[in-house]
Amino acid sequence: MLTQASPNLLTKFREGGDCTVNSGGSCVSASTMAGPTINDSSMSPSVCSSTISAQPTPPSDVQRCGPKKRERVIKRIFWGIEVAEELKWRGWELGKETTRNLVLKNLSSKIQRIKYRPPKTKFFFTAIPQPVFLSPGITFTIPIVFRPLEKKEYLDQMWFEKEEGTFTVSLRAILPCHKLVCPPSLQLPMCAIGDTVEAWFCLENVGDLTTFFTWELPSPFQIFPTTGLLEPGLACRMKVVFQPFVAVVHEVEAICSYGKDSRQKSSIQLQAIGKCAQLLVSIRHKRSEDKDTEGPQKVLHFGPVSVGSIAERQIRLHNPSSVNAPFRIEMVSDTLSKEQAFSCSKSYGIVPPGERKCVSVFFHPKTLDSKTVEYFSILPAGCASQTLLQVVGFCRGPVVSLQHYCVNFSWVKLGEQSEQTLWIENQSRCLAHFQFIIDCQESVFNISPTFGTLVGKVRLTLHCTFQPKHPNIYFRRVACLIHHQDPLFLDLIGTCHSETIKPVILKPRHLTWYRTHQVRGLVSYPPDILTAMLREKKLARDANGALMLPNEGTENAPALQFPGIPPMTEFFFDGTSDMTIFPPVVHVEPAEVDFGACPGPETPNPIPLCLLNHTKGKISVVWTRRSNCPFWVTPDTFDVPPLKSMALRLHFQPPSPNSLYAVELEAFAVYKALWKYSNIEEDCTVSPPWCLKVQVRGHSYNAVSEHRIPQYALDTPKLFPAVPSGESSYRSLLLENKGSDLLTFNLTPKSSSDITLRPTSGIIAPGAHQIFMISTHPKGTSWKQHLFYLQFNFYPQYLKEVSMQSREEPVQLKLDTCKSIYFKPTWVGCSSTSPFTFRNPTRLPLEFEWRISQEHLKTLTVQPSKGIVHPNESLTLSWIFSPLEQTKYLYRVGMWVWEAGRNLNTKPQSATHYMIRLVGMGTTASLAAKVKELDFGNVLVNSRQSRDLVLLNEGNCTISYRLVLEQTSPEGLEHDLPALQLDRSEGSMPPRSQDTIGLTACPKHRFQYSWTISYSLLSHRDNKVSEKQELCHVSLAAVYPLLSILDGYSMGSTEGITRKYLWRLFNLDTLNNYLAHEPTPKELTYKVPTRHSISQMPTVLTPLNLDFNFGAAPFKAPPSVVLLALKNTGVVPLDWAFLFPSDQQLDIELWAEQVELNCAELHQMRVEDNCLFSISPKSGSLCPGQEQVVELKYSHLFIGTDRLPVLFKVSQGREILLNFIGVTVKLDQKYVHFASTDHSFIPVRIGDALPPRQVSDLDRLHQQQVLTVDRCVSATAVGS
Repeated sequence: MLTQASPNLLTKFREGGDCTVNSGGSCVSASTMAGPTINDSSMSPSVCSSTISAQPTPPSDVQRCGPKKRERVIKRIFWGIEVAEELKWRGWELGKETTRNLVLKNLSSKIQRIKYRPPKTKFFFTAIPQPVFLSPGITFTIPIVFRPLEKKEYLDQMWFEKEEGTFTVSLRAILPCHKLVCPPSLQLPMCAIGDTVEAWFCLENVGDLTTFFTWELPSPFQIFPTTGLLEPGLACRMKVVFQPFVAVVHEVEAICSYGKDSRQKSSIQLQAIGKCAQLLVSIRHKRSEDKDTEGPQKVLHFGPVSVGSIAERQIRLHNPSSVNAPFRIEMVSDTLSKEQAFSCSKSYGIVPPGERKCVSVFFHPKTLDSKTVEYFSILPAGCASQTLLQVVGFCRGPVVSLQHYCVNFSWVKLGEQSEQTLWIENQSRCLAHFQFIIDCQESVFNISPTFGTLVGKVRLTLHCTFQPKHPNIYFRRVACLIHHQDPLFLDLIGTCHSETIKPVILKPRHLTWYRTHQVRGLVSYPPDILTAMLREKKLARDANGALMLPNEGTENAPALQFPGIPPMTEFFFDGTSDMTIFPPVVHVEPAEVDFGACPGPETPNPIPLCLLNHTKGKISVVWTRRSNCPFWVTPDTFDVPPLKSMALRLHFQPPSPNSLYAVELEAFAVYKALWKYSNIEEDCTVSPPWCLKVQVRGHSYNAVSEHRIPQYALDTPKLFPAVPSGESSYRSLLLENKGSDLLTFNLTPKSSSDITLRPTSGIIAPGAHQIFMISTHPKGTSWKQHLFYLQFNFYPQYLKEVSMQSREEPVQLKLDTCKSIYFKPTWVGCSSTSPFTFRNPTRLPLEFEWRISQEHLKTLTVQPSKGIVHPNESLTLSWIFSPLEQTKYLYRVGMWVWEAGRNLNTKPQSATHYMIRLVGMGTTASLAAKVKELDFGNVLVNSRQSRDLVLLNEGNCTISYRLVLEQTSPEGLEHDLPALQLDRSEGSMPPRSQDTIGLTACPKHRFQYSWTISYSLLSHRDNKVSEKQELCHVSLAAVYPLLSILDGYSMGSTEGITRKYLWRLFNLDTLNNYLAHEPTPKELTYKVPTRHSISQMPTVLTPLNLDFNFGAAPFKAPPSVVLLALKNTGVVPLDWAFLFPSDQQLDIELWAEQVELNCAELHQMRVEDNCLFSISPKSGSLCPGQEQVVELKYSHLFIGTDRLPVLFKVSQGREILLNFIGVTVKLDQKYVHFASTDHSFIPVRIGDALPPRQVSDLDRLHQQQVLTVDRCVSATAVGS
């Protein structure tokens, strides 16, 4: 069935043509940019956030939508009269009359007179026309009747006349039709590849019929709904979804088909831009060990973290692009472990444009003293490259120690007690739970507190009490269990004397001798036999005083010593089970008894026990019993002959119903001879007693009573620690009693037989905790599941299932290659590098070592050649190939891998061997220049010019080179800075490639320079350099800009001056001579025209000084004009300029200007302010050979002599000071102008009768002026 668009997606037309969204949204009714909807909950919703869907079905099943269409009437105003622009007739039928009203309304403030004419056709008619008078605000209705005769479209008009003019109203009768309209175009926002944006527009039904529509558009656009049914007069909000896959501009046309047989079309142009989002990853609050350099991999170090705690660090994601950057954070699938220690706060998200987002990474370690490495992959959407984040952390556990590990109470009298203290300390910052495995209520020894929790760096005082009930010697080795640490052991020794029985006083050295005797097999002999054997020389004593056989203690047969037993091994192999290190010489069976339910009133039957004496001496046994203990053993004191056993009875009498009971009964067995110290002749024969322990439990609940509900917390890991083949794995568990009642526990028989749990039963006080040690011996490299069940409060329903897994960790690495490495062709004498990556997939740190044969060490090396790779860590090595000759090389190299920390020589069978194949080829190489002769051409002195030298490596190997620059001409400039520089002199080029070296020329003198560039190939292995070979030649010509005056021409007041005299007035020959020479260093202080002075008369930096004499003329005479032709006679373009003093001054504030000026400065200011001297143009540029005319003008505005220093500056060249001189005299004033006040005669021979006539030109102002020469002239003779 076709589902009609939901009503909240439909809109009605206003009369103004806009759309009104019923649900509070808005529709795009024109070609505008739509607001986006971003697929992220953090983003703001779009203007049209709902989605609609429709599916096509036969029209008979269509559900039609809501209200009927309302006519849209467009009104206009003609000279104050409001009237409809057009009247339409819809839905008419043949033969029937249909009437519509035309309303006129007076909107003006005066009475309006209107005439109208009826329609021309016979199909529209109205009442007889007559004048209409409309008062202000009054409306007038004209009924118009339409009577059709055939089914077609009709069109007519009504004419209205006013004083101001006429206007018409169209009359139209139309047939029913389909018509859908939409905006011509829709611009969607930019979108990142892999992301999605949405936009909305309105599809309007402006026709008369209910219309079915279908949309067609290409990828990557989608439109919803693709099909639908739209009632007349309604609009549907269409959602456009843009999801680009390439970063290009997308412009497609969406076509809407509708009408009969979908022949009618409407279209909308969709435009959007797909962009690549960029995501920059950095480490927040970076530490020194972190690696946050630019590249595809980052390293985040957590450092040491306490076991069971959670550490947090953050990475920062920055989106510098202009679109959203969606991302995902995933664990690298190839490195997933069964027990992950790292997690991320977000697995996906979006970083808005230009913003930063911080993501937390958590480290919650569970494996002690191990370095954990894992990898996160940060994947931006689309084509952006991913970033690999390596996270590294170290798990740190508690470090708990005791002040000393033996408490000696010496001896006490019967009925007395002794107390000593020692401290327990946690040297780590990690929280530590500890518990002493002893039932202090049922023992002669008491430790307070028995359990507790140590925060980091804390020391706690323990109180140890000794209160014996019988005269005897006492020794008990108590295990102190620590969560997440190996157990500690505390030896408690003491002796009790009575008036009649005074046993030997036990001392710590006796314990040391006893452990040595255990190894040597002497503990089963009583003191009297050992004394006799020592007397008969069958035994001897070693350096420490312990007994040994006489043939021991030599170099060939050294005496056995007590080995160092790991704490976990000693705890589990203590003789209470089938597995033991030293078989017990005295023990009791069974070691654990469960009375079960004993509700009474009958006394439960006692359970038999058997005590076995495997020694060769008589022993005495004393049971420790508390007076109100519900469990006891009979008899409590007795003797057992050598190699005999004794039957005992264990009794249980619960004192109260509905109670739980669990205790540890204690007995001490000692050689009978030790009860009297006088029996002991040799102190080394004293043996400590054996402490016998029996775990007993029971309860007094009847079958129908409900047991107390346990409330506890059990900290259970999922995996056993990693161990190599043939070793046992140990782990600790923590059980806490969270309730207010006692909590008993016991290991059920249906637990897996391949695990060992200690203790297997016990009772926990409210608020206390119990520490378990669990062990297994993994077999095989596949994971094996271990199940064990803890029953609480003796009730089968209170059962806790614990599942753990273990396996032997294989000694293996995962190589990323197919055990083959190929080097690229390498130049003989150079080196090439190839990476080699492998990963440690196990949970053990592995040590590796590469072994290369001695003959291959000269050509093949690896860095590093040995090291440690931690669990789950990937390591990349570098193989370095350095061929010695032009041939093909083939290597086979082995790598040995074994467990880190073990000696490979002691257990070589535990190592794994890998062989890889390496292939390389040695070849020759050379370097060439693309251009053998590189010419800079003409370069200005002291300027900089750059060229590119293209190097070609046409060989098959990568080469490293060094360039050498040698100047061949001119000579004698060794102390100057080099005129040619290379931007770099060393580099590396891959095969069949080119490289570009920048050459910069900066000549300091006018010379013809030439250089030779040579190259040498470098060997990075032994730092050798090949012979130097010529590469190319470089040349340049260093020049100055050359400018000369071609000619001069005078006009105005100086028009009559001859050309020769003009050259003399302006010293043009001297000026050309100056311009032809090199500039002095001071002239090049400012290479181009520069404002550098704050004085009215700037400092002159040039020694050249010339006069430009404009001659003399009367007041207000025409200006004296001189035209000079300038030509660039050099080979480089040049810039020239005439600088007035004001052109060289800096712009300074008024307060900094000089207040008082001298006469010369005032005169200069007057000349410049009145523009007495002017130059046009004042500056210019000339290419080589180009000419330019400069006009110099002097205006005769003031009477007197005017002077102005003008600096003539050629950029990068000469700088000449020109003194502009002009004279203005009064009208009719007689004045002779001399070009110079000095005249030099040509040489005349002494005694010459006819000396030559010499002429000096004079300039006069008027033709009528008469000159008189005074002959009385002083002369100065100059002779040689």
